Amino acid sequence: MTEQPKLPDEPSIHCRRLERRLPLHEHATCPYCFGDVQEICTAEHQRFCDYQPGKDPIQFGFPPDSSRHQQG
Repeated sequence: MTEQPKLPDEPSIHCRRLERRLPLHEHATCPYCFGDVQEICTAEHQRFCDYQPGKDPIQFGFPPDSSRHQQG
């Protein structure tokens, strides 16, 4: 995936998953972000982001002590 340049006057919003600020358009393409542009611009993550530090929903909720989780 090639990184797209930031658009002029495009806000940067903190990403909880990557622990850094990302341009708005990158949040809009994130598999964890589900909100519209206005919700993402609020930077209120509970309104638009499913990412939960320490628990990755992509792993389908397997318990962290399961052998599947420990082996990657």
